[in-house]
Amino acid sequence: MDMKKSRKLLAVLAACYWALVLLIYLVAGEQFHYTAVKSEALSPSSVIGEIVDGVAVTQRLTLPAETTQGLELMVGTYGRTNQGTMHLTLADLDGKTIAYKELDISSFADGTYVPVVFDEPVQLQVETQFLLTITTEGCDHGNAVTLYCGNSVNAGRFDIAQSIEAEELYIIGNQTGMGKLCVKINSIRTLSFYKTYWVVVAVLFVMAAAICVVWWRRALQGKTNPLVSVCTLYSRYDFLLRQLVSREFNKKYKRSVLGVTWSFFNPLLTMLVQYIVFSKLFHSNVPNYPVYLLTGVVFMQFYTTAVSTGMNAITGNASLIKKVYMPKYIYPLSRIISSLINFLISLIPLLLVILITKTPIRPSMLLLVFDILCMLGFVAGMVMLMTTAMTFFQDTQFIWSVLSVMWTYLTPIFYPETIIPTKLLPIYHMNPMYQYIKFARTCIIDGISPEPISYLWCILTSAVVLLLGVLVFKKCQSKFVLHL
Repeated sequence: MDMKKSRKLLAVLAACYWALVLLIYLVAGEQFHYTAVKSEALSPSSVIGEIVDGVAVTQRLTLPAETTQGLELMVGTYGRTNQGTMHLTLADLDGKTIAYKELDISSFADGTYVPVVFDEPVQLQVETQFLLTITTEGCDHGNAVTLYCGNSVNAGRFDIAQSIEAEELYIIGNQTGMGKLCVKINSIRTLSFYKTYWVVVAVLFVMAAAICVVWWRRALQGKTNPLVSVCTLYSRYDFLLRQLVSREFNKKYKRSVLGVTWSFFNPLLTMLVQYIVFSKLFHSNVPNYPVYLLTGVVFMQFYTTAVSTGMNAITGNASLIKKVYMPKYIYPLSRIISSLINFLISLIPLLLVILITKTPIRPSMLLLVFDILCMLGFVAGMVMLMTTAMTFFQDTQFIWSVLSVMWTYLTPIFYPETIIPTKLLPIYHMNPMYQYIKFARTCIIDGISPEPISYLWCILTSAVVLLLGVLVFKKCQSKFVLHL
């Protein structure tokens, strides 16, 4: 191990760590203080009838966060211009008014959400229930508006019925309706993570530095550890690693007319086919669907391609392993880096689609660096696990071909997350690819940083799988040659 090069490598890694920490705080600082929360509305299926003078419509709602700025209400005009005023009153269950707003009915457009911004934000505890009461003034039959209601969630061409409690049904006059009003509540949830951010990152750095110091002292005594392996790879086998990566990269496009251009066109063509199928045939109503779809396609293709090619890293280099001694982790690592290069190239068509769809370029996109690094750790761990399994059990490749397809369909790539039943969300959250893709979509489409919990999910899934993969690979690597 070259000590001079090793110290230089550790210094670069430390600088990159603090650069990433600073980038996250500068870009995501606002989202670390608070986050916007918008409750989802049901799909509109019918209207409740004209709201004329003397008729009151009430709906019990639940606050999704402690600070509510307003709401959005879906109205119907029967295709005409109506006159009058709509009165909206928010009151607690004891009848005390907490917010009031008047709206000019003549400005309503049929089948649209009308924004209602309160003069003062409503400060209540999370999950507090309140009553929304709607009345009109100056509205008679033939000159009155209506409200949309529903009892299901739209999923493409299908509607998924929702279970609605009796007290949550809207009431018009003295009659109970058959669903809920189409209302979205706009709230803000206050976070406290920003108070502990620098403490957390500093503690992690100190812990990592302490581990490196211990490993460095053991390295001076001639003992092997992960730090020695990384430094040896950088100082002694860097040229060999570059050759293996170049070989894998060129091998993939051997005898191909377009060559590396396929890394550009492959995700673009896949997105185009799925866009036609799910957007046109199944009528997906996901906002900015091209970017939504291509983000999922690019990230998922990187994962499946890296694991598919990486699992053969040992068996595919059997002749070389039997003749020349080299650290065996170099072979899967070269496949991972080759797949990473293809992934970075495939981000170019994603950028083009972002520009074509006029998606705003925001600073939050810089946070993709964190997302990609976490996903890279997860991919590396999976490759180590699958490579080990493939060396001892050749049927692993057939199992993976089925597992990868199932994994793809269980990840919201071409369908909206809203169709996932609430009781299944905890299971989806345990899917690492769901977390990485959702993180990327939040940064690109929403233009904001994800919540701190998303950072935690990405770090944990990456660290756990990477550690598990390295430990399994290290324990079994001495037996690889016996099964080649």
